[in-house]
Amino acid sequence: MTDTMTAAGYIINDNEGIIYGTGATVDAAWADAEYAFRTARVALLDDDDDSTEQLGSWTRRSGLTVHPASAALLAEVESKGGDLAWRKVGGVAVTRDEADAA
Repeated sequence: MTDTMTAAGYIINDNEGIIYGTGATVDAAWADAEYAFRTARVALLDDDDDSTEQLGSWTRRSGLTVHPASAALLAEVESKGGDLAWRKVGGVAVTRDEADAA
């Protein structure tokens, strides 16, 4: 057993653990998350944006978190979407199977 995992990219998730973006770099993961929100017609606001001027759905960029992620988790998000169970092992976001094996 080991608690050392290798990161293959990054994920962007909310405080519920839902993954909205993935990418090989932090910038690519943010671009993917921004695309996901834009496609869902959810405005992604910075902290200094006035939410009272927003119509419809919105969320704050500061409510999202970046984590390094394993190749297996990135592949699982690609095939199943971002609403899935995952864990962190050694600072890296991993699949449940990877966490159980660690």
